[in-house]
Amino acid sequence: MRIAGVYPCKISMDPKIQHAVDEPYGLEMILAVARQEGHDAEIFVPAEESGSEVVPVAEQEMIDSIVDYKPDIVGFSLYTCQYPIGKNIARAVKERLPEAKIVAGNRYPSFLGERIEEPFDFFVVKEGEETFRELLRTLQNGHNYDAVKGLVYRRGERSVFTGQRERIMDLDSLPNAARFPVFLKQSYRGISIPPVSSNPNFAIVEYSRCCYNNCNFCDNGGFWGNKVTFRSPERVVDEMAELKESGVDIFYFMDLNFTAVPKRARSLCQTMLKHDLNASWYCMSNTATAEKDEELLALMKEAGCHKIAWGVESTSDRALERMNKRVGDCLTSNDQTCRVLQKSMETGMINQGFYIIGFPWETEESIFSDAASLQYVPLHILNIGIFTPIPLSRFHSDMITQGYVLDSDLKQHDRNNLVYNHRSLTNNTIKNAQEKIYNDFYSSPGYAERLRTTCRIDSRFLRAFNDYFEFIGKEVGI
Repeated sequence: MRIAGVYPCKISMDPKIQHAVDEPYGLEMILAVARQEGHDAEIFVPAEESGSEVVPVAEQEMIDSIVDYKPDIVGFSLYTCQYPIGKNIARAVKERLPEAKIVAGNRYPSFLGERIEEPFDFFVVKEGEETFRELLRTLQNGHNYDAVKGLVYRRGERSVFTGQRERIMDLDSLPNAARFPVFLKQSYRGISIPPVSSNPNFAIVEYSRCCYNNCNFCDNGGFWGNKVTFRSPERVVDEMAELKESGVDIFYFMDLNFTAVPKRARSLCQTMLKHDLNASWYCMSNTATAEKDEELLALMKEAGCHKIAWGVESTSDRALERMNKRVGDCLTSNDQTCRVLQKSMETGMINQGFYIIGFPWETEESIFSDAASLQYVPLHILNIGIFTPIPLSRFHSDMITQGYVLDSDLKQHDRNNLVYNHRSLTNNTIKNAQEKIYNDFYSSPGYAERLRTTCRIDSRFLRAFNDYFEFIGKEVGI
């Protein structure tokens, strides 16, 4: 069979809220399973290769390409803000290829759970590789869908949910992700080694899945549960070595918390060094877990880590408590965050911080009051997201229970808009605050000195910083 994987996300970047590139790793894993089962598989996104660059294409052009491929199965990976676009594309494809089966997975289809919507024929709920593998076999052999756990399908006018599937505990049993030039040829556009001006190519890698914390704003618990699973270090390093041979310059570990189990993080770094991987990579981490092993940050730097993206979230300890930002019984504090980030900077790392504004308890005054402390947090990059009640998160279910009304236009649920009836804030107010906090951070008195300190520790960052600020249109003297 022919499998078309569709990811309806524009290849673009808003440095205020997001990473420097996008790659649908989960969908690439699904397509890898399809190829392992002996099927043809291709990916379709609103972008294409043009020489050595990747350029955007119109939605209709992408639909035409899907139809020309003549797939038997069209599989969509859909977060909340992508769902309306994905639904429109699925409808257009179904009209022209009525025999094709339309499948959707990832966060929003998992949130809808037992209720499937046209034009989709199947929803794959939560972790999808083995569910999709069994669905392919069932479609090919004509067996009963009820035997495929983790599936929602339409039987007449009814939606049928086949029941929850157990987590995949042995990640090494899965194939490596299918990689496609349209993603591997994306130029990374962030502070990095190598710097922007060398047009570094980028790939996502995975060491672990899930996070054992239960932050109220996160959908991790609702999607994965709280059991962290791992690939073997050797498997990860082998894949990175192969991708380096394909031209990848920078790797991003998509793990929700790379240092969740410090002993595991240490083992991967030691394996990189043992095999002389000499790779440039970065990851996400939690300050409390990184603090458990005093020598871990230095080992990560030695193994090629040049940047860590930290969940700062807020400078207010009271707000962190409301978010349930904790590891075990220990709440995260702003003092702890500053302490760990200072050590990270002294190790020669770039610190990227994720910060959230627009929670229900906040006012414009409190947002600016808390954000004033950001100039003292040892960060080099600040990403400011607008609080969005994410389906499958604790905040989402609590706010629905409390009577909040969410914007029905799911396209706005992108962490860059206010999507609920806040008691004192409007979308315009919060957007203006986001812009002001972002600009104030980069123009704060100590920021340039922080950059100079980092460049004295690792001189390679001088060009990286200059490239990045030219790219985002800011003047910061180093």
